[in-house]
Amino acid sequence: MTDLANSGIPAIGTIPWGSHFCQFYETAGDLVDTLVPYFKAGLEANEQCMWVTSSPLRADDAQTVLRKAVPDLDRRMRKGQIEIIDHNDWYLRSGKMGADEVITGWLQRKEQALSRGYDGFRLTGNTYFLEAEDWDSFAEYEEKVNDCFCDHRVLALCSYCLAKSSAGDILDVVKNHQFALARRHGEWTLIEHGALKRAKEELRRANEELEQRVEARTADLRAALDALHEITSSLERALADKDVLLREVHHRVKNNLQIINSLLTLKALRSSDLSIREAFNDTLRRITAMSLVHEALYQYEATSEIDFDRYLRSLCGALVDSFGAGERITVTVETEDASLHLDRAVPLGLIAVEALSNALKHAFPGNGSGEIAVSFRTAREGRPGILAVRDNGVGQEPSAGKGTGLGLVRAIAKQVNGQIEITGGDAGRRGTSFMLHFAA
Repeated sequence: MTDLANSGIPAIGTIPWGSHFCQFYETAGDLVDTLVPYFKAGLEANEQCMWVTSSPLRADDAQTVLRKAVPDLDRRMRKGQIEIIDHNDWYLRSGKMGADEVITGWLQRKEQALSRGYDGFRLTGNTYFLEAEDWDSFAEYEEKVNDCFCDHRVLALCSYCLAKSSAGDILDVVKNHQFALARRHGEWTLIEHGALKRAKEELRRANEELEQRVEARTADLRAALDALHEITSSLERALADKDVLLREVHHRVKNNLQIINSLLTLKALRSSDLSIREAFNDTLRRITAMSLVHEALYQYEATSEIDFDRYLRSLCGALVDSFGAGERITVTVETEDASLHLDRAVPLGLIAVEALSNALKHAFPGNGSGEIAVSFRTAREGRPGILAVRDNGVGQEPSAGKGTGLGLVRAIAKQVNGQIEITGGDAGRRGTSFMLHFAA
């Protein structure tokens, strides 16, 4: 299954799964303009859908307008592909539900949809029913949705009545969504909050260099890491409790890398050049490697070391998912003495990304199936460390070892005093073996 979904809304187009966005409307016609194509696209893409309605477009009216665009709507409703209900049947069941309870309900619906063979879960809710005293708790709910939906095959579109929203309300809404839609001069316009625009401007130079296919795939990431390390150093000088401080810094690093990841994803979607898209995807996988390091540091008891076994398993899972290869390629992970300091975890994680990505790309062409074994042993006095990636695929191409990715691996290997060895593709043999030996 693809990591992208068609929103059905021309002003937005294709977006990543996990997107949580909103629209400001003035009339029922505005709701029809966006929500009918939104659900039509979801139904046609084999997604399960849920439409929670409120004034000025109630459930009966929503069914009527959607039926015009989806002639077999009644059949789809009978088999449970789409449910259209008024807000009191969901948000206000047995009194007002808390934010965590509502979010848990959405995620349970998503799991049920996937178990029934649907490709994802698409939903919308109209907030017209909200009263002033409900605003703060609902804003808390929206903020939690942003964090909870990002790793799930869910699309969420929230509708806000412009006439009922103050200037402060609008700022809260935009802040708690990835982006917003509003009608301007008769056309729907995409609105992004200031922090997102500033982040995009910071990435502009990296995007230009990527389009020119030069070595800048990692330059902006290095600049971002340098800036984050400066922030870390500044916070360390300002706070006495180093452990609490470092956990907070790693959490912020992870969140900032996730923002960079989202921005690069949106930029990649707008490019029609496949080679540029591939360059973006390679960069995104490297960001994932660094983000997972900082997530592990935030969760691990020691603030300067991580459980590299747990990290390596998370990284392998994320990479397999990014290639959509989970159903045809099995990846196993074995580790020994897998506790690593940050200054080793980052370069070794990046090397693992390159080696495993290369195997996922080239070892099983034509959507072939197979196995990849990843093993790791840390270095000790008198014994080198080992990071190995072995596959049982078609074997190494003659041109292997000359690409930009391997050049990057050789450069990073120097940071850990390492040497790499690649074997495979000999007559009568299958598979390729990548091995890094590094000193203590």
